[in-house]
Amino acid sequence: MSKLFLIPTTLSNSIDHGVLLEYQLKQLKHLRYFIVETAKIGRAHIKQLNLETPLQQLDIEELNKHQADLKCLIKPLLSGFDVGLLSDCGLPAVADPGSKIVRLAHLNNIEVVPLIGPNSLMLALMTSGVNGQSFTFNGYLPIDSAVRKQKIMCLQDLIIKNQTSQIIIEAPFRNQQLLQSFIELLNDEITLCLAINLMQDNQKIISQTIIQWKTLAELPHIHKEEVVFVLGV
Repeated sequence: MSKLFLIPTTLSNSIDHGVLLEYQLKQLKHLRYFIVETAKIGRAHIKQLNLETPLQQLDIEELNKHQADLKCLIKPLLSGFDVGLLSDCGLPAVADPGSKIVRLAHLNNIEVVPLIGPNSLMLALMTSGVNGQSFTFNGYLPIDSAVRKQKIMCLQDLIIKNQTSQIIIEAPFRNQQLLQSFIELLNDEITLCLAINLMQDNQKIISQTIIQWKTLAELPHIHKEEVVFVLGV
């Protein structure tokens, strides 16, 4: 019976070390088929696995917004071959299109094997100091300023009434505007955590209440950085 291995990667496209444990690496040595988000980045990650088959002889298919024929991607699985699934960074299928492949695997009674690795959302929550018992990942907030403001107010209500922490990501070039919106709109007692460039040499975690953010002479420059925003109490 074939297996779909969910293979975690580093959180940075600047790849200089692996993240898998030794026993996990042994499980993957035989793999010849892979589904990746971006071929170039996927090959760089796969190269670190030191597989039995040379990199040039592997079958590596892309899963992205241009790939409409998902059934074509799981043909090796349906033919009895094990397949590795990778995201560009972090855990495959978490805030990642790989979830579609996992769903197809389940629908075809293919065993799904998750491997241990980093996830920016959980790392950010861990370091934020806000409630980790109840939380929601919201993905990207609306771009339109009026709709975004309404959404932020809804998130604030959930934080205050239910103590449900909120995790948000944003396109790197809009980070600075989102940070400013949070500081301008949110209740002074709410905590805002910025988890910046996780697992990189310039990683930085800043977690403080909105009233504390307002006292800063200058906000951190997070334009085009990789940031996870966490709100809570």
